[in-house]
Amino acid sequence: MWYAIGSLNRQNELKIRDAFRTEGKECFVPLRYDVVTVKERVKKGQKSPRGQSLEHKERRLVPAIPGLVFLKAYAPVEQMKDDFRFRKESVFLRKSTFTNKEDYLTVSDHDMENFIAFSEKAGEKITYFSPGEIQLRPGDKIRVNGGLYDGREGIIMRVKGKRKKQLVVSIPGILFASVEMEPDLVEVASGTSTEKSERPVQARLSSKEMESDKQQLLRLAKRVLFEIPSTYQQEKEYYLLLNELKLTASRLSAVKGFIPSQEAELALPLYLAAFKLQQDVEPAEQRLRKAIDRLQDTSLLKLRCQMFLSVLANDDELFSKVRERFDALKASKLSVKQRFLLEEFEFLKPKV
Repeated sequence: MWYAIGSLNRQNELKIRDAFRTEGKECFVPLRYDVVTVKERVKKGQKSPRGQSLEHKERRLVPAIPGLVFLKAYAPVEQMKDDFRFRKESVFLRKSTFTNKEDYLTVSDHDMENFIAFSEKAGEKITYFSPGEIQLRPGDKIRVNGGLYDGREGIIMRVKGKRKKQLVVSIPGILFASVEMEPDLVEVASGTSTEKSERPVQARLSSKEMESDKQQLLRLAKRVLFEIPSTYQQEKEYYLLLNELKLTASRLSAVKGFIPSQEAELALPLYLAAFKLQQDVEPAEQRLRKAIDRLQDTSLLKLRCQMFLSVLANDDELFSKVRERFDALKASKLSVKQRFLLEEFEFLKPKV
């Protein structure tokens, strides 16, 4: 177990760290590069340039978050508090601002070791965020296999102000760190000790976010199910797509449509995602079938849902009905939407 500690003297983080390390205790301060102004002492007999002071700028490693130091527990908490009273650094155990005031800010060994290893690997490319500056939606953790961050655990996500996707790791509730993620091989990290504590509370999606996620989930599911050849399913990008599929599906899983068409537009991509990921396939299929039953028989959305369901569920009876419906459409002049749907059906037929 690690504790977050503070000091009554500001800008003293590195001295505190070095003092504890000298005593053989494990102590960590998150660092980042910054440009600082260094003032030079004027030596005896030396004159500074007229109108200028003897100072220059340097790039130095400085504490990422003022006043934040982590110390690994070396004794029961009461004994540590007693020890702190006699230290010249004037340190104290920091209390949580989110729970009971007697609760101290603690971090599990697993979370701390993962964060330290990530920080040391990332170097100057790392960016730190406080909990209020970054919002994590529900999703599964990933583990990186290969590359600079081999073995590290985190979440792949887009961060505001960053052009490319970031690998985000955290000290839960205290500090987040992100770095640009190259498409290294990743896998879902199941069964980790932090899986439960790391999963944030699901935020309520706005209608705009829901529409965007719904369309994205359908595109992703169709791509990984039907468009990527098996020979490419060991490529790094494929695993990133699978993880993004999981994250998007998890955001939509609790959303319900208020009208039949809206519910069907949600149920279809969620069923495709569940089928690909082999997670909760039966409930997703039942939800889709119920949504289909509520749609009018002339609805193209109903035909599209039936088309995918008949193919993936190997429902021969339903597939025959779908084929009869398309045969009837071919007998008349097709609209743009009907022609697009027919092309999609012709593409799916060889997959049966």
